[in-house]
Amino acid sequence: MKSNILKYARVFCAVVMMLSIVTLFCDTTSIARHYLGWSVDIQFFPSISAGLIAAFLSTMIVTKLFGRIYCSVICPLGIFQDIVARLGRLTKKQKIKYSYSNEKLWLRLIIALLFIASYVICAYPIVGLLEPYSIFGRMATTLLAPVGRFIAEHLAASSAAAGTYTYAMPAELNYSYVMLGIALFSLVLIAILAFRGGRTYCNTICPVGTILSIFAENPVMKPVIDHDKCVKCGLCAKKCKASCIDAKNGIVDSSRCVDCMDCISACNKDAISFTTPSDKDKTPNIIQRIKARRDARPCVTSDEKKSNTPDESKRAFLTVGAIVAGSAMTKSTAKVFDGGLAEITEKKEPKRENRITPPGSKSYKHIEDVCTSCGLCITACPNGVLRPSEDLSSMLTPVMSFEKGYCRPECKRCSDVCPTGAISLADLAEKCATHVGHAVLIADNCISMKKGVSCGNCARHCPAGAITMAPTVDGDETSAKMPVIDPMRCIGCGACENLCPSSPYSAIYVEGHRVHRID
Repeated sequence: MKSNILKYARVFCAVVMMLSIVTLFCDTTSIARHYLGWSVDIQFFPSISAGLIAAFLSTMIVTKLFGRIYCSVICPLGIFQDIVARLGRLTKKQKIKYSYSNEKLWLRLIIALLFIASYVICAYPIVGLLEPYSIFGRMATTLLAPVGRFIAEHLAASSAAAGTYTYAMPAELNYSYVMLGIALFSLVLIAILAFRGGRTYCNTICPVGTILSIFAENPVMKPVIDHDKCVKCGLCAKKCKASCIDAKNGIVDSSRCVDCMDCISACNKDAISFTTPSDKDKTPNIIQRIKARRDARPCVTSDEKKSNTPDESKRAFLTVGAIVAGSAMTKSTAKVFDGGLAEITEKKEPKRENRITPPGSKSYKHIEDVCTSCGLCITACPNGVLRPSEDLSSMLTPVMSFEKGYCRPECKRCSDVCPTGAISLADLAEKCATHVGHAVLIADNCISMKKGVSCGNCARHCPAGAITMAPTVDGDETSAKMPVIDPMRCIGCGACENLCPSSPYSAIYVEGHRVHRID
């Protein structure tokens, strides 16, 4: 019983963490951020991006003291792998038995160095594709957030039917098919690896796991095998999801151990305990491991190279991944009709020279430097304005477009939920004073000028008063009026673009500013 306490405590903490993060991504009101925001603030890379030095240092200190507890208790992608691995053991007729495997040291180092180099040279799309919280964030945004919206829709409908209107109808989610494809591919890859091999992804691909493993090489406390009690049954190695227990030699590789405590609860001889290691139980440091791998490298003949054939399971996985990713790119073409069965022409996004980033993101450089592309702001946006960018230079960072709504002056939910400070607004007054772009008129699309009728919808709804209606013929007040834009007053909220009756392209669209201006 005593040996199970650590395992139960770890599982309890992991469940609390997972439920907290899932709730954040499923919440349509941003209320959860006020109570559960801590669960994102303590994530490894978001804490670095947000400049939360205390959270980052705490992670490193805990790792040095107790090993990679972060990977099994705090990282949502690590917890997800534990869930899938558990399902793998439950669904197999013969329960999956793990075994010790040698560390893929060079692969781990190459991916970790690529991750660090990408961050240093500002290649943030690569950083976002490799960082575990961002990977889980994309999976949650595309696959879990719709569940939260579905629940919110039913609550709003029930509330309206009862005449209370306690719950508001949530905004329609904006999907990027590139983001959906990447999220599904990541899900398939990680799920297959976890189902078959437990923590294979953590200890082979994940750069954060590799970075933490350097600090966890010889922690103050770790699972240690008592050689006097051990009978070499190998039960601990069969239960180890990290494949890091060498039962024959009685050694636990602490650089790969994620402190799941399964080995301790599995041992029926009480031969494993979470304690201070002796010198013979210490893991060789990374320099020693590199030298050992180099010295032990075998010579492979040309005949042996020809005889090595690729694993068929890898081919199957790549095929499935390609099919899933390809199907995710397919867009639905369903039509929408109004009450008179007239087809409604949906708004189309205009071609912009400069993308629009949300108020509080300050500039292109700032949001690319700080954003982890987790998608939390996109799921929280109640106006359907934010979506992930598909440009290579800003892959998956949030951008604004106004086909479904506009950025309302009274809302700053994206800033409230952002864990890294990529979007940061002190208050609504700062938002209303922030110019993220300026409106541009396309006279050929304007109803007033094409049909000679009075419209003025853009001017009536402009919250900044940046649009006025002027006669198309100088001095003739009876002539059709056209919108005149004051770019110095326009804040780029997109109300004019969204509410313009011209379709599929509005007569006014917003061009983004690379650096925001605050008056």
